[in-house]
Amino acid sequence: MTQWAYDNPFAGRMTRWVRILLYTCIAMFVVQAMAHTMGLYQLDQALGLSLTGVRTGKIWQFVTYMFLHGSVLHLVLNMIGLYFIGPELERSLGSARFLTLYFISGLLGGVGWLILMYPFQGICIGASGAIFGLLGAFAALFPHRQITLLVFFVLPVTMKAWVLALVLGLMQLLMMISPDHGGIAYAAHLAGGLAGYIYGMTQNRRFPLRMPVKFVWKGKGGGSTTPRPGDDRAEIDRILDKIAEQGIHTLTPKERNILENASRNRGRNR
Repeated sequence: MTQWAYDNPFAGRMTRWVRILLYTCIAMFVVQAMAHTMGLYQLDQALGLSLTGVRTGKIWQFVTYMFLHGSVLHLVLNMIGLYFIGPELERSLGSARFLTLYFISGLLGGVGWLILMYPFQGICIGASGAIFGLLGAFAALFPHRQITLLVFFVLPVTMKAWVLALVLGLMQLLMMISPDHGGIAYAAHLAGGLAGYIYGMTQNRRFPLRMPVKFVWKGKGGGSTTPRPGDDRAEIDRILDKIAEQGIHTLTPKERNILENASRNRGRNR
């Protein structure tokens, strides 16, 4: 059991689609729980991914299964991953590419689960394939970023993003080929992670990403900071909003310089 965190340069600024996805997953889990207390499991059968469902034309299951979860712990672990690594990916790639990454990873995670587990007749639910896709893309885009895992929510272990992705990928592979995989869709995790990594590599080649890792800014909704010489808060807010909507690759050289100068100024004044 792990929890993760890392030095997010835009801490406290959760992005629009990360927020929507997170709230949607939580809302769907509440609906699930209410249905289960009444002994109704048709929701899982209709929206969860299954070989039977796909064979009978329920193609929507490739998307809807991502919004269901099997337990509170299952939901919490996935939402922690979305909360910590999702915002930086959305800012870096832009909202459209972020959503493409999320749903492609989840969809291919589902496809991978169906193929690798065939002819298993169970139901696959959970956003884990999509979350592993985010982790894979993060490792491709920011391979040397340090990520801290809280093992059992107590023991901190720090490693580079690419190392974490590799370790978790190998763990999923070993658990998947284990005779007793405990009903967990490791195949979906592995397929989603690979899909995310490949997608991240394609974006990295097209739009080299260079984030100001020392820059900490708490703007709208995230508290306030004491103004320092050379910081134009309105201009920085505008640039951060542009990153959130369009991705960091859309910044002009001048806008990149403004962020980098602000980062250096804050580093010297700490």
